[in-house]
Amino acid sequence: MLQQEFEERTGLKLPVDGYVEVEECYMNTDLDKDVFCKLWIENPTALKEIERKTALVRELQEERKCLSNLLIDQAEKCSASDLREMAIAMIGEREYLSRKITKGYNLWEVDKELLLDILKK
Repeated sequence: MLQQEFEERTGLKLPVDGYVEVEECYMNTDLDKDVFCKLWIENPTALKEIERKTALVRELQEERKCLSNLLIDQAEKCSASDLREMAIAMIGEREYLSRKITKGYNLWEVDKELLLDILKK
């Protein structure tokens, strides 16, 4: 969101250096511009909590991505179907197959069957 948009939505006039905090907070949330501006005026404490929790969710999503990649790698390395199942439980069948193909891994027979089932849908 541009400073001008923020000022029009809130009626606040901020110096450029004052808007930096607004922009950082806005970029750290997934809120609609209007909702963000309303919270900035009416409930900044709630807005800061949303910002904090959004950052935590993003961090957890990144950790989940890394963990699922590790599971895929280890399943491939050890031919471990239990690790394969864990990866699928974490990220879903389509994402599992997508990552496995992207990494250049050969598809196991069960992977091929899964892919065929997905393509039939």
